[in-house]
Amino acid sequence: MDGTIGGSYRSLLYLVRLLDKSRYHPIAAFYREHHLIEEYRKSGCAVMILTCPPVIRLLDWCPSSTSRILSPLRWSLQFLQKGLNFVFGTLRIFFMNVMLLLKEGIQVVHLNNGMRTAPELLFASKLLGVKTVVHQRGIGKLPKSIKWLAQLVDHVVCVSDAARLNLVQQGIPAQKCTTIHNGIAPDEFLAGITKTPKQVREALGLPADSLIIGVAGMIRGWKGQLVLVKAMVNVREKHPKAHCLIIGGVSDQHEGDRAYRDEILGFIRTHHLESQVTLIDYQPRIAEFIQVFDIMAHTAIDPEPFSRSVLEGMTLGRPIIATRTGGTPEAIEDGVSGILVPPNDPVVLAEKINMLLCSPDLRAHLGNQAQERIRKHFMIQSNVEATEQVYRTILQER
Repeated sequence: MDGTIGGSYRSLLYLVRLLDKSRYHPIAAFYREHHLIEEYRKSGCAVMILTCPPVIRLLDWCPSSTSRILSPLRWSLQFLQKGLNFVFGTLRIFFMNVMLLLKEGIQVVHLNNGMRTAPELLFASKLLGVKTVVHQRGIGKLPKSIKWLAQLVDHVVCVSDAARLNLVQQGIPAQKCTTIHNGIAPDEFLAGITKTPKQVREALGLPADSLIIGVAGMIRGWKGQLVLVKAMVNVREKHPKAHCLIIGGVSDQHEGDRAYRDEILGFIRTHHLESQVTLIDYQPRIAEFIQVFDIMAHTAIDPEPFSRSVLEGMTLGRPIIATRTGGTPEAIEDGVSGILVPPNDPVVLAEKINMLLCSPDLRAHLGNQAQERIRKHFMIQSNVEATEQVYRTILQER
């Protein structure tokens, strides 16, 4: 079950596609339609789109700007609103989940993106004795409510040792947490390439001799795309043919994303970088675009548990400069299969970009080592086998 958008959808798709179908019969449940739904169905996985009851908003009738005379009315409406949402929202979802678990005969519930994705489902599973697994794809401080929900979970799959340590340090039992790094299917990923690098460059209006520094991922403040744009001020002085390509959409689900994109565009205009920086929207065939990167940048400011875009760049043999945060050092060996830099430091980032642009041989070496590291440590088959082992353990199967 998944309540998000982004790379977690792709990770879940890999899992349900390669699960041992003689033992497991996956059902993927989502809160909304998305571009990978048909891929799930083609994989032999049943798909459900869950409908959540609408939120009751009585306070819209009595905004906070109303006079003090009406404040008792507002307090009463607030109390009534909470009660109605609990009865017609939370309780209704809980009983819907109970019926779903009973009807489908589900034995394992796997929440694909954290415990807050579907707390009602955790309660329903506990009531019926259904085993639960939660995929932890984030790093950060856990609210008290999430720590309490963790008591209902049978096992937590963490995408990196950094994510696992973050949970253990906040009181989640270590024996309940297992690290299973994200995996990738290189053949399938590369099969998504239908255009040559020359064709992609021409479509983007980039000269054949331009040196492209690219970053791929949602436009979001903690992703740090602005750090790369700032670094380009220095890079263009030494490498006039260098060009920054930023690939990523802006989510309507997260406040501030559009403002961050506007901040990036504002910096580009202020520093006259229009001819050095290009922003394009999310691309479903992302491999076609990563293949044209002479250097791939990963600019996360906050700890990223384990970046799928980094794995994709490594699979394509791109030399990667990434921030030393979260689980990224578990993917990249500094100076061997990529280069690690401090987060939010455009000066150091520019230095490393300039160094790699001056050395085609070093770029090729880092790219080759990155591909080899993928083959040894991050193949999707290993990820699926480890996840199946978690299922067998909580079900007490051999």
